[in-house]
Amino acid sequence: MNPCVIAISGRTGAGKSTIARAVSTRLGWPRVSFGDYLREAARNQMMQESRATLQELGESLVKQDAAGFTKALLSQVNFKSGVVVDGVRHMEILRALQNLVAPLPVHLIYVETDEPVRIQRLIERGLTTDEIKTTDSHSTEIQVSGLLRQNAALRTRGDGETSKTVDMIMEWLKFRQHG
Repeated sequence: MNPCVIAISGRTGAGKSTIARAVSTRLGWPRVSFGDYLREAARNQMMQESRATLQELGESLVKQDAAGFTKALLSQVNFKSGVVVDGVRHMEILRALQNLVAPLPVHLIYVETDEPVRIQRLIERGLTTDEIKTTDSHSTEIQVSGLLRQNAALRTRGDGETSKTVDMIMEWLKFRQHG
C-alpha cells in the first residue's frame, strides 16, 4: 500500500475507533486519535473527561488553531509512511490535515451505523438518554453528520463484522491507488 492518510469520521458510537484500529493493524501503520489526544489534554488540565467537556475542548482547539491542533496530533507519529487518523470531526481539521501531509493523499472514510445500534453502544458506555441528546446536538456532531459525511470518499458500515469492513476498505484503497 502506498503511503497515505486514512482519516476516519462518523457519529459518536458509530464504530470509528474499532475500524481505525483494525485498519491500522492490517496496514501496520500507526494510528492517532483526536479523542485520545483530547482525553490526555483534559487530564493534563485537570478537567473532567466527560463527552461534553471533550467536545467543548475540541471545538475550542479547532477555533483557536485548527492547523496547530492537527500538527500536534500528527507529531505523535511518523506519518510519512502512512497513518490512520481516528475521529475527524471538523472540516477545518480535514483541510489542515490535507495541507500538513501534502503531497500524501488524504482519504476520508465515513463510518455509519444503524441508529438503534449506535444508541445502544452509547448507553453501554454509560451515557444517559439526555446525555446522548446533548452530545448529538453539539456543533461538532452537526459537522460530522453533514459536511464530513458529504465529503467522504468512502462511506462504510460500523455495525457489521469488522474484518469484512476492513477487507472492503483495503480493496477500495487498492483500487484508489492502482485504478
